[in-house]
Amino acid sequence: MAIDLAAATAAFQKFIKAYDISDDRIRLKVVHTFAVKKSCADIAAGLRLGKEDTELAILIGLLHDVGRFEQLRQFHSFMDSETVDHAKLGVQMLFEEGLIRQFIKDDTYDKIIFEAIDNHNCYAIRDGLSERELLHAKIIRDADKLDNYRVKLEDKVETMLDVTADEVGAAPLTDIVYEMAENRKSVLSSERKTPADMWLSYIAVTFDIYFDCTLKIILDHEWIDKIVDRIEYTNADTKYKMNKIRQILQDYMKERVERYDKD
Repeated sequence: MAIDLAAATAAFQKFIKAYDISDDRIRLKVVHTFAVKKSCADIAAGLRLGKEDTELAILIGLLHDVGRFEQLRQFHSFMDSETVDHAKLGVQMLFEEGLIRQFIKDDTYDKIIFEAIDNHNCYAIRDGLSERELLHAKIIRDADKLDNYRVKLEDKVETMLDVTADEVGAAPLTDIVYEMAENRKSVLSSERKTPADMWLSYIAVTFDIYFDCTLKIILDHEWIDKIVDRIEYTNADTKYKMNKIRQILQDYMKERVERYDKD
């Protein structure tokens, strides 16, 4: 069944008119939405998906953060832990309040869209999804992370962390945070204690990327090097450890991308 992406995009443009576009945080979320939408298309192409699943992935990218807009209007914050889970709010708006029908008239894909959006910000995808639901949950999670690399390079450090870049560079890394990354694991948000922990977690999330084609995009853009090098590390131990994780990540990505290129 064909998905009318032009109509869905027009509906999204109408949807955001209900929010204060002059607010820089809203503007950034609009930019993020369209960047994720494009990343979904890029990942679908890398996976060689058919037209139907490619269009569905793009639609999910367009809708994945609708909850963010209402979250900001209600709570004046994007902090899920202090306000509301924006993914849960998004699926509530789409499926309990019926917003989904503004973007796609048919309900054929509702369960796939629901599961993809509901799982997109979890530490791990919940068990019990069908093969197709799991595919689209993985695509949107990868696409969302791809744009966050761009954000970490373009947004002000103060905006992201409420501290200066100098404070990040001077801060120590918590042992457990470093060990998680050293063991090729992403960092649990509950374990982050220092600004340096936060910065390391922004690159360690790469270990949670599902698809080799997504890693190829990250490698081609040199995003890991650029994020690490954005900070001047005056804490010698932190500098050593950040460079160690950088190398571990580069080796990890190259291993997987070489396999992808051979395929």
